Formats: sequence, C-alpha cells, structure tokens
Amino acid sequence: MDNHTPCPICRTQNCAHAGAGTNTSEIHCPRCGRFQICPICRTQNCAHAGAGTNTSEIHCPRCGRFQIQTLAETQLMNSPPAFPPQHLLSGLCRNTWDILGEKLLISVDLFRSWAELDKAAKIVVPRDTDLVTKGEYLLKYVRRRSKSLADSVTFSPAELAVGFCANKNELLFCLRYLAEKGLVEEDASGPRKGPPGAGGFVYRLTPAGWAALTSATPPAQPLAVVSLSLDRDSDTVWTQGFSAGVQAAGYTAVRAENKEHANKITDELIVDLRRASLVTADLTGQNPLAYFAAGLAVGLGKPVFWTCEEGEARDKKLWIEARQYVVTTWTRDKLDDFARRLAQRMEAALGRP
Repeated sequence: MDNHTPCPICRTQNCAHAGAGTNTSEIHCPRCGRFQICPICRTQNCAHAGAGTNTSEIHCPRCGRFQIQTLAETQLMNSPPAFPPQHLLSGLCRNTWDILGEKLLISVDLFRSWAELDKAAKIVVPRDTDLVTKGEYLLKYVRRRSKSLADSVTFSPAELAVGFCANKNELLFCLRYLAEKGLVEEDASGPRKGPPGAGGFVYRLTPAGWAALTSATPPAQPLAVVSLSLDRDSDTVWTQGFSAGVQAAGYTAVRAENKEHANKITDELIVDLRRASLVTADLTGQNPLAYFAAGLAVGLGKPVFWTCEEGEARDKKLWIEARQYVVTTWTRDKLDDFARRLAQRMEAALGRP
C-alpha cells in the first residue's frame, strides 16, 4: 500500500491507502484495521465493484445496495455536502433497495436541493421531523422480516437507515411511537444481534399491527393545493415552509405551479383544485395563478389560506384588501416558524382532517 493520508473514520494520520478496484480504495489504519468504507455512513467492510464508466456499486450493511458516480463519492469522502443529511441519503438508498429491489444512482445533483432529491427518489423521503412517515417505514420493515405472527425483529445500528434515523435515540423514539399506537411491542426476551453493548432493540408486531398492515389501504391524506411563484430560493421556501406546514396540518401538499406551463391553466390543475380540501394562495409578487386558484376555490366553497412574504405585506403591495383576510406572512430566515404558524392557522380554522 502507499499514499499515506488520514483515516476517513478516526482521522489517524499516515494510514495506507491503495486502489481496490474502479474508483475504490482499501484503507489500512492502525486503529481501525484494514477495510473499505461506505462513503455515506462510513460503515466498514463494504463491498465495492465497478458498475460502468466512473460509477461504482456498493453493498453496505446499513445503506443497502446502491450505485454512485466518482465525483459524488469523492465529495462524500473528502468534503461531505451540507445537503442532504447523511441519514436521509442512507435511508433512501436502503429502502429503495429493500422495497423496490432497485439501486439508487447517487450523483452530485442530489446534493443540490430537496427538489433534485425528490425527483431522483422513487419512494417518499421523510423530512427530519416527519415521525409518521418514519414510523411507517419501520412498521413495514418489521412486517417484511416477520415470517410468522409472533416473530421478533432486532434493530441494530445497521437498521438506522430503515427508518431514516440519525442515531440510536431517534430510532428508539420512532419505535416507541409505534408502540404507543399499539402497533408494535418490545420483546425483552428476544435475541439481540451484534457485538456486546451494541444496544439492539427487539420488537414484534402486535395483533393490531398485523391488522393495520393487512387491512385495506387507508384513505389518502386530503389534498391541499398551494400556489407559490418565486424567482429565487423557491425549493427551500417550498419544502421547509409551505410543504412542511401543510403536511404538519395533516394534508398532502401539491404545488400549483407544477401543474401549469407558460402561465397556462391546465386541466390537471383544475382537477386538483376540485379535489382539494383547501387552497393556500401566496400573494408574493402578485402571482396571477394564486388569485385564479383562490377564486376557483371560493366558487367551489373551499377554504382559502392567504400568505405573503413579510416585506411585501408590510409595504401594502397586495391587490386585495388585506384587512378583510388573515394573511400569514413569512421570511426566508424563519421558514420553520412560518410552517408552524401556517399549520396552526389551518388547524384552528378546520381542525385535524
């Protein structure tokens, strides 16, 4: 081996690195030993293999099987991007493989925004505090691993990715949420896998859990159409503000601007507005589509929630008489607070769906 550089796990200096296949290194560290590591979760002893030009296929006990382009792997190993959070990317890879049997291809495009990540994903990627969705992934994992009604399933560190969990505490929090709903129960006598002190949790489905999974598909969440038209930071405002707030109130958020082209109203948009339980119209920039969506919603007898960027609302640049309506304002530096206030406004007016 040659090329002595720091260990990517423990940062011990003067570790030996050598090629171990296409775009892959084998590392020999005095502290960690000899291994190949996963570029996402840093798990050791992962299998690497070439999968085409400038692409590797990796089999990781935590992240499952996935493919990764060289540039993306280099960035993850040397200068991890701020987005997406490592545990969410790990969960996306693991569940894409476990559920669909497909290998996610990781490129640097996925590191840009939620929009790019959601576009590449074939499954729902929960946001960090989306307890319900994370719980659903864990519940279905227990079902897949259970061969009989009384089977127990052990959750070790390798199963963090199953529930898109950042650490052991978050995994336990999600499992306790399912237990409090009566869907799973802890099996204190169940066998635990992994090294001593690994702290594996053993759970099994309850009768109610089996019934919930085998019953007819529950009705989908009611729809909320959101009209939001921005020139910059659109993805961030949408995912962290509007979509997060609508989902927290118990609705599935659909962005109206994704249903139109060149300012034309499409039949698909009209159908969504008719199906929607409510409409959120953002008046920032005097968006014409927002007024159309709101007008149709009022005509159909559906509630409308008005929003606007705080500066424009303060400067009274709105075409409507704001004193007749409650306008929930937002700023780009306080999107979490806006999402919370928007959800509270919806729940106060309509209750939980």
